[in-house]
Amino acid sequence: MSAPCQPEDVVEMLRDEGLVDLPAGAGADTDLFDAGLDSMAVMQLIVIVEEKWGVALGAADAHRDALGTPARLAETINARR
Repeated sequence: MSAPCQPEDVVEMLRDEGLVDLPAGAGADTDLFDAGLDSMAVMQLIVIVEEKWGVALGAADAHRDALGTPARLAETINARR
């Protein structure tokens, strides 16, 4: 099994993909919805997570508690592995 996903991995992926406008000091607790994560970006994020980490996220995961911050998204990814 590969290393667990870390919040820093999520921040790097979000910067690479340009899904949200992360502030310069974005970290584990940055609110992704405040940074521009909307319903279309959530759908793109679900596809990217599956491609990058091999984790299938579904509609039940498309909410703030599961992916509202890099830390929460990393936890969700790791829980689905």
